[in-house]
Amino acid sequence: LLVSKDLGKHLLEVEDLLQKHGLLEADIAAQTERVQALNGAALRFSELEGYQPCDPQIICNRVHHVQSCLEELEELAAKRRKELEDSRQLWTFFQEMEDAEAWIGEKEKILATKTCGRDLSSVLTLTANHKTMLGELGNRRALLHQTMKRGEKIAAQKASSCPGVQEKMREVCLRWKKLEEVTGLHQRRLEDALSFFQFRADVDDLVAWLQDLYRVASSDDFGHDDYSTQGLLRKHRAVLDEVEKQRPAVGALRKQLALLAPDHRQGVDIQIRVVEVEQLYGEVAEVAVMRCQWLQDALAVYRMFSEVHACEVWLEEKEQWLERMEVPEELDEVEVVQHRFESLDQEMNSVMGRILDVNQVVQQLVEGGHPSSEEVRSCQDHLNSRY
Repeated sequence: LLVSKDLGKHLLEVEDLLQKHGLLEADIAAQTERVQALNGAALRFSELEGYQPCDPQIICNRVHHVQSCLEELEELAAKRRKELEDSRQLWTFFQEMEDAEAWIGEKEKILATKTCGRDLSSVLTLTANHKTMLGELGNRRALLHQTMKRGEKIAAQKASSCPGVQEKMREVCLRWKKLEEVTGLHQRRLEDALSFFQFRADVDDLVAWLQDLYRVASSDDFGHDDYSTQGLLRKHRAVLDEVEKQRPAVGALRKQLALLAPDHRQGVDIQIRVVEVEQLYGEVAEVAVMRCQWLQDALAVYRMFSEVHACEVWLEEKEQWLERMEVPEELDEVEVVQHRFESLDQEMNSVMGRILDVNQVVQQLVEGGHPSSEEVRSCQDHLNSRY
């Protein structure tokens, strides 16, 4: 049993042989106690004085022979255990390498069927899954590294008897290297897809924002008086600021497009989309500037109407005063009236300045083609005629 050359042909068989060898070692240990007890009893016969049933030398030789046989048996047992443990180590190595190959094959199949998603949400999900796989790859890499180190020791100890160890390590190393290359390639494809879909989502968000802004900027609400128009103008200036803030983002779209992977940036749809954004932004900016001018014109009109109304109220008041005024008969009263006329002259000069300002505003509005030019001109003529 101890000189058997059967060291197993796979891991389970070696484990079975080791289990059987353990039973044999236990049997040898039991027999060792028995042999030592018998040898001790035999040696006492060699120490008797007087009558001796057997030659003491024969007893000693016999005891020595039995002890030598027992020691040889123990050495054989230790040698076989070492051989079996070495065999277990070898087949454990091959088993671990087979497990590694199976794991590599499984991941190769998964990577071969993986896509890069159809939208931003699916790409983010696939990226998270790939990150998990990278963690598994790192753990498996550490295990494979330990197995390779054990394989190198086995190959160094049994260079002639185990030629398959080196070959197996080369095979697995090549497959592992290929797996890492494929994994890296898939990761780059995912990163390219993520950049593309993120870019497309940003463009879509920008389009939606510009469309909303266009609706705001193209509103035909210009207020109904000075106060409401001032409020609309303040809000619209904030819109103009927003439009201007987005100018760098729109201007950078082509640079961002150029940074995408060739198969993504060369797509006709995304190129058309970028052109649409640029055109839409130009329209929004143009409409926003026009609305700002229209609001300013509307404000000027309302302010002009307010100024005309104030002037006409003053004229109405002075006309009524002049119509009711009677030439006084007393000198003192004449001086009072004269003083009022002097004040009226000063007030008229001031009002004249205001009317001139109104005329200037009207001229600017008419020359600018304001839609209310006729109404503004009529109001101007009425004020000038009354003055």
